Amino acid sequence: GMSSSQVLRAGAALVCLSALAVYFGSQSSYVSSTIRTTPSVRRVRCAAAQEFDSSSRRTAVIGLMFGLGQAAAKQAKATFASDSKISMGAASTGGERAVAAQSGIATRGVILDYSDFSGKDLAGVSFQQSIVRKTNFRKADLSGASFFDADVFGSDFSGAKLEGTNFESANLEKANLEGAIITEAYISGTTVLKDLNIKDSDWTDTFIRKDQLKYLCSIAEGTNPETGVSTRESLNC
Repeated sequence: GMSSSQVLRAGAALVCLSALAVYFGSQSSYVSSTIRTTPSVRRVRCAAAQEFDSSSRRTAVIGLMFGLGQAAAKQAKATFASDSKISMGAASTGGERAVAAQSGIATRGVILDYSDFSGKDLAGVSFQQSIVRKTNFRKADLSGASFFDADVFGSDFSGAKLEGTNFESANLEKANLEGAIITEAYISGTTVLKDLNIKDSDWTDTFIRKDQLKYLCSIAEGTNPETGVSTRESLNC
C-alpha cells in the first residue's frame, strides 16, 4: 500500500486540481492532470495543459486566492454607493422621501453629519440612533420622523415641520428650531435641550417635562409665521 507521505501528496494533487477547476469554470477543459506513480518512488503531479505557461498558472493561483477579496470589494463599493445617495440627500421611498421606510438603506444607525436635507420630504423616516450633527433640515417635512436616541447636535431645523416627530433621548444641543412647527412631538426627560434657538417656533400639544419647560420658556419669543401661534403661548409659559 501507499505510505502516509504518499497519501498526503495524492491529496495535495487533488486539492490543486479542484482549485484550478473552480477558478477556470467553463474553461476547465483546458486543465489536465497527470497522476503518475513509479515503482521506486511514487509521485503525484498536478499540471495544467500546455496552453498555459508557468506565468499563466501563477496568475490563476493568485486570482483564486484573491477571488473572495475581489467579491468583498465589489460588495463594499455597492454599499458605499447606497450610503452616498443618503449623504447627498437623494435617498427616497417615493418622491423625495428617505429610503429607510421601504428599501432598508440606512438612515437609521448611521453617520450623516453635515448632510443637506433642506426642503426634502422626509415624513415618517427613521433617523433612530443616527449621528446627524450639523445637518441642514431647513424647511424639510419631518412629520412623524424618528430621531430617537439620535445626535443632531448643531443641526438646522429652521422652518421645518416636526409634527409628531420623535425626539426621545435625542441630543438637540445647539439645534436651530427657529420658525419650526413642533406640534404633538415627543420629547422625553432624557432629550438634551441646551443652547437652542426656538424663536418663532410652535410647540402646541408637545408634552415637556417641568425642568425642560422652564428652560424653553426662558428663551421663548416670537410668533410662528405659518400657524400664527406665539412660542410662549404654545409652551404654556
